[in-house]
Amino acid sequence: TLRLDDLDPALEAFSEEMKAQGLWKNVTVILVSDFGRTLSGNTRGTDHGWGGNTFMFGGSVRGGRIAGAFPNRLIEEESEVSCGRGRIIPTKPWEAIWKGIAEWWDLDDPDSLSEILPLASNWNSNELFNKTHLYKSGY
Repeated sequence: TLRLDDLDPALEAFSEEMKAQGLWKNVTVILVSDFGRTLSGNTRGTDHGWGGNTFMFGGSVRGGRIAGAFPNRLIEEESEVSCGRGRIIPTKPWEAIWKGIAEWWDLDDPDSLSEILPLASNWNSNELFNKTHLYKSGY
């Protein structure tokens, strides 16, 4: 079980160490769940769902914002992305964030991208983030 009150000081210590070593602008940290969760609970927690969150931070990251689309409403009967029982349909594909990160690593030629993100070609380019959307300029 992941507890955020344990994770927060660990991530803070890591970022402070990277800053002390002068490496923070070269670091990207990604926190992602292995599957989405429902917003509504059952009697023992929540069920597997579709939509999930990915948290990204680092010295070059354009942070402090939601990069994807946040639903206007979360009430099932009023939400444009709810399909019942607290399940949220994702507004961006899983590959969206990884394309921008790959570009930041200078892996932006079509052959490299198709090898590391073979399903990215199934999406329109406006559904995938690029490095200028995720990262500050000059890095």
